[in-house]
Amino acid sequence: MTRQERRAVNRANAKLSTGPATAAGLEVSKMNAVTHGLTAAKPYLPTEQPFYEAFAAAQLQRLAPQTPIERELADTIIDATWRIRRIPSLEARLFDDPESDPHKVVRSLDTLSRHELRLRKLLAATTTELQDRIAIRRNIQKQQALPAGQNQNGFVSQNAVHAPIAASPTEASQPHSMPPTHDTESDAATMETLSKAA
Repeated sequence: MTRQERRAVNRANAKLSTGPATAAGLEVSKMNAVTHGLTAAKPYLPTEQPFYEAFAAAQLQRLAPQTPIERELADTIIDATWRIRRIPSLEARLFDDPESDPHKVVRSLDTLSRHELRLRKLLAATTTELQDRIAIRRNIQKQQALPAGQNQNGFVSQNAVHAPIAASPTEASQPHSMPPTHDTESDAATMETLSKAA
């Protein structure tokens, strides 16, 4: 077979192998390179989407984020938790084939262990940050709900401005009593009378 004839045969064979043509086949072939999906953009595989959505909705209701930052932290917690939950099934799948290379299985287990450690550290740090932010938000809400000048311990702040105490209507209607005036003429007459009697 000449070189030109070989090229013609290769072109004919290439036309017979065009890959998947249906939508279902394209979805399957798209996942051929996925080994575990623990570092993928989405935390779930296409077959896991309805289960992940139900799980995420339940976790959001439990975490109850109130601010955009809290919602972002809650999403990270949900994603990390879901990826961690997938690891045991991935480990079990490594032993499904009895003819698999033991050295390859050990390397795969080591890779999964490193990913699990990374995800658990991320989950712990994110959970702590979310709890701290929720505590700060609740403390601020309590402070805003208290009367002006009063802290959460019930003490009134020294900087609080107090209004002056108004006089009662009875006191306000009565004129102020003046001290008695000293009558010098009456005193002189009294002294003169006493001197004559003596």
